[in-house]
Amino acid sequence: MEANLGKILLAEDDKIMRSMLLDSLEHMGHTVHDAENGEIAWELWQKESYDLLITDINMPKLNGIDLLKKIRTKSTLFPVIVITGVYLESAENQALESGASALLYKPFKMKDLYEAINRFAVL
Repeated sequence: MEANLGKILLAEDDKIMRSMLLDSLEHMGHTVHDAENGEIAWELWQKESYDLLITDINMPKLNGIDLLKKIRTKSTLFPVIVITGVYLESAENQALESGASALLYKPFKMKDLYEAINRFAVL
């Protein structure tokens, strides 16, 4: 049985990837709000209550690492899954040092994303 976290905030600047993730997450039964950049995601995160953030690293206006750092100033326990298409040890270190709960490299299998999401579910 797949867990349902409730409300997920998705920050991804690539329109096709964002649409695919949105459809997949909604198919899993989640309510998903999406943002095309970190600045919009930060505004949404401050206004709404979310159970999880999935964010890309490379985005305009406010990148995923800076978004994560801002969130960590408000909540150290809020689960954040960072996704990136760039495999760099520095990006991985930066994400984990900034408090990422999990890190996935594009292209990833949806099964891997589902498993990461389910790790944070309260059953």
